[in-house]
Amino acid sequence: MSYKKTKLIPGNTQPVEVQQEFISEYEKLKEKAENGDFHLLFFDPTHQVHNTINGTCWQTRGKKGTVIIKSNTGRRRISILGALNALTGQCSTVITENNCDKDMAIATFKQIRKDYPDNKNITIILDNASYNHAYKTADEAKLLGITLVFLPTYSPNLNLIERLWKFVKKIVLKNRYYFTFANFKTAIELFFQNIEIYTNNILNFLTHKFEILNA
Repeated sequence: MSYKKTKLIPGNTQPVEVQQEFISEYEKLKEKAENGDFHLLFFDPTHQVHNTINGTCWQTRGKKGTVIIKSNTGRRRISILGALNALTGQCSTVITENNCDKDMAIATFKQIRKDYPDNKNITIILDNASYNHAYKTADEAKLLGITLVFLPTYSPNLNLIERLWKFVKKIVLKNRYYFTFANFKTAIELFFQNIEIYTNNILNFLTHKFEILNA
């Protein structure tokens, strides 16, 4: 035995068979995207609070070696709505202080369409948030040439963009203190403005192997 952290998974995790069925369907979508039938993206928002995320780092042994990092009140946050191309790692984002709702989802879809100006259809895999299922969201997606494919409920393990959000936290937020909210927001905006720097990193974690959660 070893003494280590427990692991959290969604309380309503879908049965293994449901997750495996989605993966089979995804493989078919990926094959079509590789053949050039459409662009294949994963969509999801993430919310980042203006506060320091403490992470691991190399430190001198003993109490005197403890690295201390300042923190903030954490009362303000920003929302990052993103769409990650499953094949190329290209990322489309909308960064806002507003809450995520159907209007923000639609704004992101419009940004995605700008980033893919060809007439090729776009297939977006996304979760079951209520604003994703809204009639207005569906209607606008259709007008933009976007097909929505929904993940099984409570299955973040099947959404590839979750890996990008983890990477953003590692690069921009962990063990980093931003004195003002403006500095905090700018740091995140600069990451996405220069995301091409991290293309190799993104492609490395953009494998198409999914963890199956077994509750």
